[in-house]
Amino acid sequence: MILLGVAYVLNAQDSCLTATAISAGSFNVTTINGTEIPSPICAENGTGSSGGEWYIFTATVDGVAHVTTDLPANAGGDTRMHVYTGTCGSLICVGGNDDIDISGGNYLSDFTWIVSNGATYYIAFDDRWSASGFDFELTESSVSCPSGIPLTEDFDSSNQFATCYTVEDTDGNGVSWIHQFLDLDGDLIDEGFATNGTNGNKSKNDWLFSPPITLVPGTDYHISFKFNGADAANPNKADEDLEVVIIDAASSSGTVLTTLYSQTGIVQTGLFEELETLATTQMVNYTSTVSGTYYLAFHITSPRNSGFLLLFDYSIDQTLGVGDFETTSFKHFYNSDSDILTLKSSNLSFDNIELYNIIGQQVLSNKLSQTDETINLSLLKDGIYFVKVNIDSNTQTIKLLKN
Repeated sequence: MILLGVAYVLNAQDSCLTATAISAGSFNVTTINGTEIPSPICAENGTGSSGGEWYIFTATVDGVAHVTTDLPANAGGDTRMHVYTGTCGSLICVGGNDDIDISGGNYLSDFTWIVSNGATYYIAFDDRWSASGFDFELTESSVSCPSGIPLTEDFDSSNQFATCYTVEDTDGNGVSWIHQFLDLDGDLIDEGFATNGTNGNKSKNDWLFSPPITLVPGTDYHISFKFNGADAANPNKADEDLEVVIIDAASSSGTVLTTLYSQTGIVQTGLFEELETLATTQMVNYTSTVSGTYYLAFHITSPRNSGFLLLFDYSIDQTLGVGDFETTSFKHFYNSDSDILTLKSSNLSFDNIELYNIIGQQVLSNKLSQTDETINLSLLKDGIYFVKVNIDSNTQTIKLLKN
């Protein structure tokens, strides 16, 4: 993450054409008295402004940018912001924010959006509620999206969710899949998950698409995902409908290759603090008949007045095909004290080993040649890894928890 710690007082930002160039850092606006009112309105709560302050920002990373006025110096204040692409006179809304938490009395602003290295964005504040001065902070964070298989997602990164996942509000009610952190189990540590909001009197139709995955014909894949229903008012009537498919585009207009799972009437299992520990883990095996780029999609079609569905994690991994390793016996053992992974083959020698972290990045690749092999993992961080072992052109993937 890029952030500078000095608050700069900036002038001459009264219109889009005179917008002050800024980079990541902290800034002070003395008062909102600019001559150009931000337009179009990208934040909530309509029109009613008489002035604005303008800034221009060019991203230096592929990832996300974040602007916030939710700072101690602004306690009790009221701000509204708008973010644009395009050019002055032809601006396009990226988004914006008025009130962070109306019910909690926080009327400041906070907005995160996806940026591309070298792309230019306009940030504008208006005086819809107050012309008083305030501080704001701009940060940008580089995000690398997972690629390839194995692919494991535990939704512990809101930036990765914003950058690497596609959501579609097909029912058009303004509510779709979001990323959320919440202390579900009461241990004072927030859990990350993807979830879908309630639709009131309208039935749901919303999609969540994974990063792209490449399928290989004749290859066996193992897909698992963990979910639970939730309804604070009536846990027994979450009434969520979930369909999990492989589709050829990150869009509901794409062609579904196969339906992996479908269930209606999913209710909340356990108490609120048990939502993750008592969640359902569904495992599906799939043999690909095609090659190319596809997406794993989670499709919600719940009836009106249903609750929420919480998706805690999912993974896609290659499994053994029929006849793989049938001429040899393969065993593995990990010693957490010595950080040594031991591989033993009863017949054929190992060819190579590859390790991938939970976002699909390769962190180790070694050539092998013996039937007994030891691999030192001491240089790797603790966490979950997928280990791909190759023997005589056959590959097996195992899941490893390093601690």
